[in-house]
Amino acid sequence: MISEKRIYSVNTAVFLIIFSLSCLAAGCSLFPAGIKSGKNDLSKPSVNNLIKRIALTKFENKSFIGQGEFEEIFQNSLFLKFEKACPGISLIKPEETGNNFLSGKLPKTGSGRIDSFKIAEAGREAGMNAIITGTLINIAGVEERRGFLLFERSQSFARVDMIINVYDAATGTKIYEENIKQQIEIAEHEYDALMGKTPKCVLEFKDKITDALFLIGKSVCSKIKKQPWQGFVISGQGGGITISSGENAGLKTGMVFDAYDAGKIISGADGQKFFMPGQKTGTVKITDVFRDKAEAVILTGSDVKAGSVLRIRE
Repeated sequence: MISEKRIYSVNTAVFLIIFSLSCLAAGCSLFPAGIKSGKNDLSKPSVNNLIKRIALTKFENKSFIGQGEFEEIFQNSLFLKFEKACPGISLIKPEETGNNFLSGKLPKTGSGRIDSFKIAEAGREAGMNAIITGTLINIAGVEERRGFLLFERSQSFARVDMIINVYDAATGTKIYEENIKQQIEIAEHEYDALMGKTPKCVLEFKDKITDALFLIGKSVCSKIKKQPWQGFVISGQGGGITISSGENAGLKTGMVFDAYDAGKIISGADGQKFFMPGQKTGTVKITDVFRDKAEAVILTGSDVKAGSVLRIRE
């Protein structure tokens, strides 16, 4: 006669085999969560977890159209179209940057060029990775002959002439510069209105202009996406630092970053100044995260301070 003890042992073994097979099929583990290799170390931020914050500043209007029409068609639509063209990037309106330099008229050098050093400093303070600036130069009417022989006809276009620059907040250098001449097909009555150069003439075909802005936004954002995420230390004391990025940039407690020296300031043409990237000076660990800033402790190194740049660990 088989003992009850032996039956219990057999049943237990069968149960364990069935349970193990079920777990393998379902993808579960018999070991405690967290006992994993360093490949899934949550302290090392992923590129996919961090959000690049980009300031879209107020564009300058040098065309003949009125400022009210410029604000309606370009400035307001520019943000909406660029935002749609830039998934995964946090585009910030001028008035939401929290910085006077980025929300109003941009600072310029004595030669009249945008002072990239000052807007880079402003971008660092506001937790931006890059700053987009631009100018509407002109909107002109253009006629071209299209077709062949008997089918040839005159086609009207509006040519939008814009300059768009993107500045890196870490260095103050341009990471994107383009003089855009975008031709938009328009109707004959729209062309006539444009050639009259009345300030409100562009309202005749504003939807066509805003559609073109989406394509421009895609070109700009493709360049921005190639740039690495960077954070900036805005203050430090007693082994702790404050960073100008927070939940709005995807930071979480426990994340560890490499810290780099702010680098030397070098002078260029027309009185422009730039930050030259510095050497790695240590590592920091995020301890507290708020909406637009974070606190961290210095893990290694002794020269992590205000002005230091944070990057994803290599």
